Amino acid sequence: MDSPESNQPKFRDSRHLRVSFSLKKEIFFITIGSMIGAFTMFIPRFVLDATIGTQFYLVWLIFAKIVGSSSFEVGIALHLGVGTVIGIINGIILYKAKILNISKIRNGLIYGVLSGVVVFVVFFLPVQQLLIAPNMAQVLVDLDPDMTLIEANESMNENFIPGLIDAFFTHIIWGITLGLLASILTRRLGANYRCHICDIEFPKISTYHEHFQYVHDSPSPSVKEILILGGGYGGTGVLNHIQKKFENNVNVSISLVSESNFFLHTPMLPEMATGTIEPRHIATPIRNFCKRARFYQAKVVDINLNDKTVTIQRKSDKQQKDLSYDYLVLAMGGKTNFFGNQNVEKHAFTIKSLDDAIKIRNQLISMLEDADQESDPELQSKFVTFVVVGGGFSGVETIGELNSFVRESAEKFYRNIPPEKIKIILVASGEKILPEIGDLGKYAKEALKKAGVTILVNTLLKDAGKDYAILNDGTRISCSTLIWAGGNTVDDSISQLDTEHHKSGRLILDEYMRLKDHPEVYALGDCAEILDPRTKTAYPPTAQHAIRESKTLSENLINVVKGSKSQKPFIYDTKGSMAKIGKRDGVALMFGYEFKGIIAWFIWKQYYLSTLPTTEKRIRVGLDWFVDLFFPRDITRLTDIA
Repeated sequence: MDSPESNQPKFRDSRHLRVSFSLKKEIFFITIGSMIGAFTMFIPRFVLDATIGTQFYLVWLIFAKIVGSSSFEVGIALHLGVGTVIGIINGIILYKAKILNISKIRNGLIYGVLSGVVVFVVFFLPVQQLLIAPNMAQVLVDLDPDMTLIEANESMNENFIPGLIDAFFTHIIWGITLGLLASILTRRLGANYRCHICDIEFPKISTYHEHFQYVHDSPSPSVKEILILGGGYGGTGVLNHIQKKFENNVNVSISLVSESNFFLHTPMLPEMATGTIEPRHIATPIRNFCKRARFYQAKVVDINLNDKTVTIQRKSDKQQKDLSYDYLVLAMGGKTNFFGNQNVEKHAFTIKSLDDAIKIRNQLISMLEDADQESDPELQSKFVTFVVVGGGFSGVETIGELNSFVRESAEKFYRNIPPEKIKIILVASGEKILPEIGDLGKYAKEALKKAGVTILVNTLLKDAGKDYAILNDGTRISCSTLIWAGGNTVDDSISQLDTEHHKSGRLILDEYMRLKDHPEVYALGDCAEILDPRTKTAYPPTAQHAIRESKTLSENLINVVKGSKSQKPFIYDTKGSMAKIGKRDGVALMFGYEFKGIIAWFIWKQYYLSTLPTTEKRIRVGLDWFVDLFFPRDITRLTDIA
């Protein structure tokens, strides 16, 4: 796109400027221009009415008659409504086709004139012949009772060409109004001015020029660098809060590092693994969030707290880069903890990432396909024996989804698999499953058993191989699918930090979520041991808490960057816990109230739908769920993915 005009001095950075637009803003601004243009197009008629006595409101009376009314106010409303619809269509076309950058006044006027001509030819002329002309004679007669219909028609024929010329110029005036207003609004409120050197954008061109001067032309030592490590709930939460606050502050630089280039809505991974939800519907590109921040897709290999640097490594060529910071936010989540059992690590699937879920999905379908064509009863039984280890939320939700998918698919598509051959086993180390929600765990246990799941409590997985799992009581389970959801630990770069750690590996923080010996370093989420100052117990490492922690941490960080010493502790009352344990079944503990069955299932759906980061993703997931109500789940195996 062309660079917009500006009264600002011409810096030598014009070649680095890129202008982008928001679809919503583009449509809104052009619609506003179209609505106002629906009135300004009649300015010549106002003038003529005042000078030679023409009736400027004639066209509105005709519009009103089309819908069966005699009130010109109705005609005004109809005309305004048509102008609104045309404006919306115009905005969509301009945004999608990228015809012109209308933040430039000249381009806005050009687009407006073109729009006026096109609307005149494509819309007005057909409407004139089909709707306006047939009603005009009667309106003229109503206004002048002495005029007959024949005289009215003769008058219309005499003024046909002048009327078309008049209509053509009024539409040009409409278009000029649309283009001029949309251009002005876009320049002031709508365009995002991106520096492609830093890969960040600003809402004002003046801020962009100031950024280029302070950062590239004459670098200022006062620029404060904020570095966020992690693209999950905590990291993106902090990013969204602080970049909005500092969007026009060029003295603040924000960067985010994540090993994946997308934010993953992890509570829906089990549903994705069984085909209820499409993979891309629960993954949102992190660059969608990074407006005022620089994004690096890379692995963190070292954090030097003393030098205030972080070493990152690109995935493709392993090239490393050092990033400096003034303030560091650690939100790196965790990784699967196998408690040193290398055989389990080698042979078990995990359920932490999008790749994990896709691999599990492929494995389930492959085992069903193999079992359907297997005649050996023992081998067939091994193919359709599925073991999930972990009695917490992840394990229980995974076993519930897996059980529904396997049994439903076997009944619908794999009719050579006897239902009694299918074994779905949940291994839990504690006395009960879902201990976090009290007695509801008992309901979940009974509901899963009723659905065909075998639950082994007070049991540990001792060893595993390619086609077996061995429990701590010596029981050997012949199976081809073992899924580990038994625990988490911190990332290596966190565990290696020279600071105080909890026995779990998580970072011990002060009451303001900072490292005690490095107050410029904040932490939240799975990698942080955050204590409730009221009870001195740690908050659970859940998405709910990470979202809330990010808000408090952001406020503290914003204050310290601004030079204020004001800090506040994180205090939060858990709203509740919930788990989906099968198709149309769940458990939920909300604000002290217990829910179970389809009501809890519905609460689970609504809550997690609301926590999706964009409206687009909410719509897509909602549609996936709607389809799942009426159709069996897809058993297509994604063969190109391991």
